[in-house]
Amino acid sequence: MKHLWQKHKTLFDHAWIVFLISIFTYTILYFYPSAVFWDENYHIASAQKYIEGIMYMEPHPPLGKLFIALGEFILSPNAGLDTAHFVKTDYISNFPQGYSFAGVRLFPTLFGAAGSVLFFLILYKLSHHIKYAFLFTSMYLFANAFILQSRSAMLESTQMFFIFAAILYFLTIFDKEDKSYKAYLFLGGLIGLAVSVKLNGLILIILFPFLYFYKLPLMEYKKYILDFILKGILFVVGLILSISFVFYIHFNLADQLGNKNYQASTEYKQILKDNATANVQNFPVMMMDHLRYISGYGKKVPQYNPCKEGENGSYALTWPFGNKSINYRWDKYDDHVRYLYLQVNPMIWFSVVISLIITLSLIIAKFIFGLQVTDKRLFYLMGTFMSMYISYMITMVNIERVMYLYHYFIPLFFGTFILFLLFNYLFKESIEKGSKILHIAVIIFVAEIIFCYFYFAPFTYYWSLTTTEFYNRVWFDFWKLEPIL
Repeated sequence: MKHLWQKHKTLFDHAWIVFLISIFTYTILYFYPSAVFWDENYHIASAQKYIEGIMYMEPHPPLGKLFIALGEFILSPNAGLDTAHFVKTDYISNFPQGYSFAGVRLFPTLFGAAGSVLFFLILYKLSHHIKYAFLFTSMYLFANAFILQSRSAMLESTQMFFIFAAILYFLTIFDKEDKSYKAYLFLGGLIGLAVSVKLNGLILIILFPFLYFYKLPLMEYKKYILDFILKGILFVVGLILSISFVFYIHFNLADQLGNKNYQASTEYKQILKDNATANVQNFPVMMMDHLRYISGYGKKVPQYNPCKEGENGSYALTWPFGNKSINYRWDKYDDHVRYLYLQVNPMIWFSVVISLIITLSLIIAKFIFGLQVTDKRLFYLMGTFMSMYISYMITMVNIERVMYLYHYFIPLFFGTFILFLLFNYLFKESIEKGSKILHIAVIIFVAEIIFCYFYFAPFTYYWSLTTTEFYNRVWFDFWKLEPIL
């Protein structure tokens, strides 16, 4: 019992240190710059509609914008400013002088910081080694591009938090012999929260079959057909209930018809006029209208055009290498320029690429050449995350609309889990023996990650650079980094 308490205390202590580091890398001066960039123009407009109670439709589900609105509501840093025009548009072009972003960026930033603890706990659940889980959490703590995205009124950090929560719960029940029906319902609910931020969170449904079939004797599969169906139904019910609950909140907060009807049906408009959005019987009508809007919006988004001048999009297969960095914002004064550049930490991204190649080679060797597996649990989990990684990338490749580098965040973190699993798989014996050489090698790896983090930090935190300093950071042409001259 004493050993168990000491182990949990050590785990808590390391989690606390991880969170403190994330406060430094994710939240310090998160409201700077006091200027809008990228999709904040859209999401702040959506958030303001919640505060004013104005109905709107948007291509992404509402949970991320609800949290953006909640931050603005709690802090209310712009209470004395004229923001009435925010609810009359879907894209805010003009912000009043003195507008503070402290409210709208609050929860995305907090989710970004809190995600570090979940990331650490996931690594611990994968390996049961606190020391190495702590060291490899550097792949999240010092991930420049994701840090920048998290310090904005955007959706990625909120979604990633719920993705991590779902994966952590998956790993919590993964090794249990008898997984309850309630566990599948709850897992579906957590995944539903990730989907309620952005639809690409649906990739997590792959967790269900991998969870169910782990250690299941295949020769007796007929015995489990009914059980599989029942647990599958509960998983889907949890998913649907979670998404429906979020949309129900959305409908009740945005319950007044504004100057734009978003092609809402006659029935939906009447529901708004009657103040009947809280009536559960009206939920299907409102939900179907929103789903139609989401489907129709995607068809209007332009396709990726590499020949287009100023094209910020990039091809999915080039994302693992950091193509293409996006210049979110810049400000020139004298011979210096401040940049907000969606720039990768190359040590993290390239290490993930290498681990993906090695892991895929091991999987192919197992199923084609009969390679002997030394740790079935680790190998199975590598296959789980590799399946999600490949499935996500195949989906992205087949989407015709323009896509951007930040759409790679989900598979990137799948890749970091694969990298950590591969490390534990290849060096299992050395880890168990407490190899000092291995420990030193990992510390050097972490030091390189931190060095790259600080070197590219000017792009992350809007620090000024001279043209020469900028060019020194252009390590590869395919990053498409272009200085302001």
